[in-house]
Amino acid sequence: MNNLTSSQRKLVYFVGIAILAVPIVFLGRPAAEGGQGGGMIAQSRQKYRLGEVSFGEVDPASATMNLVLLGLRGVAANLLWMEADELKEKKRWSELNSTVESIIRLQPHFQSVWKFQAWNLSYNVSAECDAVEDRYFWVKKGIKFLERGVARNERVPEMRHDLGDFYGKKLGRSDERREFREFFLVDPDTERWEGGPDTEINPDRLDNYLVAKQKYEAANEVYRLPGVEQHKMGEPLFVMYPYRSQMDYASARQDENKFGDVTREAWAESYRGWTQEYGQTDFPTPGGVIRFEWTHDELERKGEEEGYSLDFKIYWQGRYEDMVNYRYWKLRASVERTPELAAARKAFADGRVQFREEQDMFAARDTFYDGLEKLQTVIDNPEYRREDGSSRLLSDEADLVEDALKAIIIWRHILQDVLGQPIPDEFPMDEVWVDPQYEGLRASLLEEFQRWQGSGI
Repeated sequence: MNNLTSSQRKLVYFVGIAILAVPIVFLGRPAAEGGQGGGMIAQSRQKYRLGEVSFGEVDPASATMNLVLLGLRGVAANLLWMEADELKEKKRWSELNSTVESIIRLQPHFQSVWKFQAWNLSYNVSAECDAVEDRYFWVKKGIKFLERGVARNERVPEMRHDLGDFYGKKLGRSDERREFREFFLVDPDTERWEGGPDTEINPDRLDNYLVAKQKYEAANEVYRLPGVEQHKMGEPLFVMYPYRSQMDYASARQDENKFGDVTREAWAESYRGWTQEYGQTDFPTPGGVIRFEWTHDELERKGEEEGYSLDFKIYWQGRYEDMVNYRYWKLRASVERTPELAAARKAFADGRVQFREEQDMFAARDTFYDGLEKLQTVIDNPEYRREDGSSRLLSDEADLVEDALKAIIIWRHILQDVLGQPIPDEFPMDEVWVDPQYEGLRASLLEEFQRWQGSGI
C-alpha cells in the first residue's frame, strides 16, 4: 500500500467502500410503502412484525416530536401516556383517540396501550351514550381496535385472551346483555349489514360466547408455541377459558328460556370438553405433572416415575382442582345435559308465564308440580348421591336449590292462597323446603315474593 500513489490509494478505498456497500444495501434496503419488498432486514422485520414506524402521527410541532427526532422514543411515549390519562379523565374521547394512535405507532408491541384504548371505547365511551344501539356501536369499536392489536402482536397470547373477554364478558354480562347478544347476530345497522351481524367481528354468524371461545382457543394455541409465555394468570386458569365459555353459551341460552335440544347439546359439549380435553391436559405442579381426570392409580404410577408419593400427588391434584373449581363445573355440566333437568327448567319457566302473564292458575299449579317432580328425579339419581345418601347437587348447586325453592313458593301460593286447596304433607323436593340449612334462603325468597307477588321470582 505504501508503494501506491495517492490516486491509487483513493481508488482502492473507493473500490473497498463499493464492495462493502453491496451487502449493506442488500440487507438494509428499506421496504416500499405497505411493507412490501426491501432488503433481508426489512423483510424479516415485516415477517415477524418487529418494525415500528419512526415518527407515527406525532404532531410535528410538538415537544414530543423533538424527543422522537433526538432518539428518545421511550420518553416521547411516556409523555403521550401522561397526555392520554389526562384526556381520559376529562372525557375528551376524540383527542384521546389521536393520542393513542400516536402511542401505538411509537410502541405497537406494547400490550397495555391496546387494552387501554379498547377498554375506553367499549366501556367508557359507550357508557356516555343513551341509546343502546349507540352503546353497541362503541363496544364494537373497542373490539375492532383490540383486533388490530392482536394482528400486530401475533405471538402474545394475553391479547387474544383479552379479546375473548371482550366478546364474552362485555357482550354477555353487561346490563345490556340481552340487546347486545341480539345485536351480535342482527346488527342494528340493518342497511349496512343487511339484517345480519357485523361481519368484521362475527363473520360466521355465531353466538358471542362461541366467538369468545374461538378467541380463547387461539390464545391457547399461541401459548403452546415454543418460546411463548403468558403472565396474565396461572396456567390452569388461562387454559380453562374456552371450556368455560362453552358453558357460558349453554347457560345464556337457559337464561333466555331456550331449553331445547340445542341447549342440551351445548351442555353435553361442555361436559365432553371439560372432562376429555381440559381434564386430560398435563399441568406441571410442585408435585410433578397432574391431570384433573387421573385416578389414584394413574397418579400413583406417575408418582413412581417422578419420585413422589401418592398422597403428595393427590394433594397437588386437589389444590389445582380447587383453583379452577373443577369438580363443581364437572358436576354442573353433567347434570345440565340431562333431559330431565332441561324439562324441569322449562316447566318452571312455563309456570311463571302462566302465573304472571296468563293468570291461568290451574295450569300454573300443574306445571310447577310437574317441574318439581322432574327435578326430584334428577336429585334422586344415584350418580348424584354420595355414599351416605346425601345429595351432591343440593350441597354444591346453590342455584338449583334456589330454583326449587322459588318454584315451591309459587306452587304453594297458588294452591293455598289462590285456589284454597290444602298443601299435601309430602310433595316433590320437600326435602329442600324443610331442611333447616335453607331456612334463611327460604325466608328471604318468601319475603321477596310477598313484596312483589311473584314479579321478582
